[in-house]
Amino acid sequence: MKRLADILLSLAALLLLAACTDDADVYNTPASSEGNLCVYVPVTREGDEVTSSLDPSNPTYNASVDECKINDLHLYAFPVGGNGTFLSQELPSPEASNMLDEKVASYRLKIKPGTYRVYVVANMKDVLDVNSITTEGNLKNVVLSYQPMSKPGMPVANNIPMIYEPATKAADGTTTDGTITIKNTDTTPQTVVANLRFTCVKVCLNLIYNPEDADMHSALKSNGLQITDIIGKRLSQQTSLLWDGKFTNTNVSDDYAKGFDSPLYDAEKSTGNGSYYTSWTETKENANVNNEDIITVEGEGVAKPADSKQKWLFRATYYLPERYVAQASQQSALKIGGAVGGSAIKNSYNINLGHHDESSTTEVPTLPRGTYYEIVGRIKSLGNIDLDCVVGVEPWQMPIIDVDLNHTTLWVSKTSAEVTSLQNAIIDYGTNADASNITFGCDTKVEATGAGELPVVIVSEHDPAKKSLIFKINPAISVADFTKANALKGTAKVWIKAGNIKKYLDVSYDVTPYFKVDPVDIVIFYDKDNTAELTKVVKFTTNLGGIQFPSDRSDWKKLSDKEYEVKYAQSTIRIKCDNTNVADGTFTITAKSNPETTTTHVFTVKSIDAVGKDATTGKDIYKEQQVRVTVRPPKGNYIIYMRAINDLAWCNGGGTEEYKHSLMLDEDSRIGNVNNNWRDGWWEAQEQDSNNNWQNVTWDNDLSPHPDYHFVYVYTQIGETNADGTKDENNTEWYFTKQYDKTADKRHTVSHDKDMNDYKGKWWPGDMMTADNNNPGWYYYSISVGAKSVGVNKDGKAQKTIKPGQTLLVFSNGTYLDAGFQSHRFTHHNDPGITLFNYEDNEGWYLYDPLSDPYYRVYDEKPTVVDVEYTIYTKNKKITAWYSLFGVNSGDGKGKFTMWCNKSNVPNEFECEEYGKKDGNTWYKTILHLKAPLGEYDKILVLKVNGDEIHTTLFDGDNYPVSGTVTRTINGRNNVRYVIEGSFDTVTKKWSKGAPF
Repeated sequence: MKRLADILLSLAALLLLAACTDDADVYNTPASSEGNLCVYVPVTREGDEVTSSLDPSNPTYNASVDECKINDLHLYAFPVGGNGTFLSQELPSPEASNMLDEKVASYRLKIKPGTYRVYVVANMKDVLDVNSITTEGNLKNVVLSYQPMSKPGMPVANNIPMIYEPATKAADGTTTDGTITIKNTDTTPQTVVANLRFTCVKVCLNLIYNPEDADMHSALKSNGLQITDIIGKRLSQQTSLLWDGKFTNTNVSDDYAKGFDSPLYDAEKSTGNGSYYTSWTETKENANVNNEDIITVEGEGVAKPADSKQKWLFRATYYLPERYVAQASQQSALKIGGAVGGSAIKNSYNINLGHHDESSTTEVPTLPRGTYYEIVGRIKSLGNIDLDCVVGVEPWQMPIIDVDLNHTTLWVSKTSAEVTSLQNAIIDYGTNADASNITFGCDTKVEATGAGELPVVIVSEHDPAKKSLIFKINPAISVADFTKANALKGTAKVWIKAGNIKKYLDVSYDVTPYFKVDPVDIVIFYDKDNTAELTKVVKFTTNLGGIQFPSDRSDWKKLSDKEYEVKYAQSTIRIKCDNTNVADGTFTITAKSNPETTTTHVFTVKSIDAVGKDATTGKDIYKEQQVRVTVRPPKGNYIIYMRAINDLAWCNGGGTEEYKHSLMLDEDSRIGNVNNNWRDGWWEAQEQDSNNNWQNVTWDNDLSPHPDYHFVYVYTQIGETNADGTKDENNTEWYFTKQYDKTADKRHTVSHDKDMNDYKGKWWPGDMMTADNNNPGWYYYSISVGAKSVGVNKDGKAQKTIKPGQTLLVFSNGTYLDAGFQSHRFTHHNDPGITLFNYEDNEGWYLYDPLSDPYYRVYDEKPTVVDVEYTIYTKNKKITAWYSLFGVNSGDGKGKFTMWCNKSNVPNEFECEEYGKKDGNTWYKTILHLKAPLGEYDKILVLKVNGDEIHTTLFDGDNYPVSGTVTRTINGRNNVRYVIEGSFDTVTKKWSKGAPF
């Protein structure tokens, strides 16, 4: 066994460290010339338990990371013989900003010239704060109290009091001089190597119960045993903070001799430290081998044995006060209680603590600080006995800081930095070391495919003349490697080394997969005479290898490895990318043909490298970005676009039929005259059946455009409407659309019998619009800029010129002409017409939605119409119907149409089902599928809850946020819908956003 005295001598016999970092005052960081005292403190981090800071031959001794943890530090510098000024200074706990290297913390302080004895105390703030310490004597009087309610109390693993003492008295009486002298003439700082010592004792208790032992008592063997409690006996009530080289205590008071008892483990109360194991190995030879345990457990410990009759090992680690006594009877002990077979009859086993130190002149056992005891006891018999144990006694200490005799200095401009896949970090440094002795490294590594472990951060550029470094993410590690290692973000330990001096930097890194394209909405005006405007440049940035374009689309033609031609309707564009395998690049989009009407190309680009695999299909997953390219025709005529949504209710004159939820279709990305989007409810035709009766057409299988049911009425009016909203026949109107000829109209509409041949309002409903196959669902009307009126209703003389802000528009499906009012029109009967837009490109988009307020919206750009599932949660009551009042259904302008549905059982469209129960309430979930322009989701429809019991406006008419998307497979097509959720409390009648739970 290594002699404890030798260990203590080795602690004292340290060489002073001659080199120092340029870290200055611990708080104010003054210039390096201001700091004249350097203090070094050892730091133990994860994985360092058996290796010292700088030299593998200088290990820690049986100390774990938790035991070496430093939570607070305090330095005292006491002048010797009045030569100097007392300094009391709190030091920040070790962190990146004050690390000499990853295992040594360094502190630079300014102190007045003089001779000093320097002490460093760790994890004692609660004790030091209540003591007035201005002299060395004051510090020597500080005691550690261990009894309940005292400070610091019994030691715990992650806050063990530690101290560095400048002069250590050995057992042979020799003393190491620990003074330092600071002079005005010093050119380098004086140093203190503060190798901290634990102030208590570590005990690792191993109790073995093995019924296979030959000399096991039969009662124990047949009934089993379980540990019930462990008590520390005759523990020191208090000890001095300073050790002062004492191995004996001949002047023992009665109170100290008696000590105090402390419960360390209680199975019934589940308090204290202790676990059971069923598998372990025992190497008795390790009793005298440093950092090697006699017992090595396997697996995880449990609170109680599954079967107390089977073999088990009980292990616990305790931190106890040091103890020096006058007689062996005063030594500390552990009292272990055990119950046989779960009975109330306890057996007691006693283990005396301490050992006879070879350097001591007495045979009295000691329990000195900084000692590790591994106790292995076998329980074989009943009764209150001293347990026969094997005890390993070894040193217990933190690593010792090694010596650097090179007068090397090293300074860095900062101790932390950030890097990403595209952002590097620049660090400046200063050193007196030769450039050949400057090295760099990164201790944080990731397994790279085919290359093994590689450093996360590397130095990409080093300028020795300017003494600057550029750090970046290691390009040899792919994002997939980072993902696999679960290390997309983190802090890398990067170091710079000059000679034997290391400075550590905390470099935060982020390689989260990203793939960015900008812009993603591109607009090109086709003007063949202005070629520069026909091409747009798009930038992409990524850390996933580069960009790839669609390879599986029939409308994409590959012209070369760098260029594609894409056709959509009458529009052709070319996409060119000179280099796809770059992190930061561009591609161009060029319009090659006149689209005739505004046409939007939509395609998706994606990263070259995958970010993972689909758990179900096993296919690669990539980062993707959708790109929209809108090509507009040459600026010329006014192009008036219109579309109706959510208007699937057949008009029967003064009212409407029930809303046709079953005929609602999701948005369709196809182009041409076969498309879901054409079904807008405005086609109200009749056809003859086999009996020559005229019947309303059905929309079930119709996906065609019907321009003969989409009219626009363009006019200019002078004069106001009547106060009741009716038209004043004395007003003058100029018309820009041709007269309507009822006799030439071959349609047989729903209102055919009511629209007589002598229909008088011959300018109404205006001209038929054109179906835009480039933009299914939309109809357009083209009229020249500067167009003159083609008719007037009264005595107007001069022609009017079409003019934005003055010319008015009304859209309709051209039915119920005689009445003038109907549900499929906007603006509605007697409402002022919509003013002609005044947009730079002479294009405007009018969207009609009778379930919104306002019921029409005007856009400069084509709005994106999306499918929305309004998901409504109601407490204890079901939604049974909905309705909405809109428009005008009477000549006097006072009545309104009602759009309604009384069937909440249409799958995927309008259906209600039970959602779940909470707090004794049953919640119901209703989905209502409607359309909305992207971002504008508010509706004015009223929900009926439990019949006519409650009427409430959907979401109180608010524009609730999108909570996600859902994919519905209908008729073999996958349709993506936005989900917007809201909850309605049928008791309080209040709405709230989101689901109730």
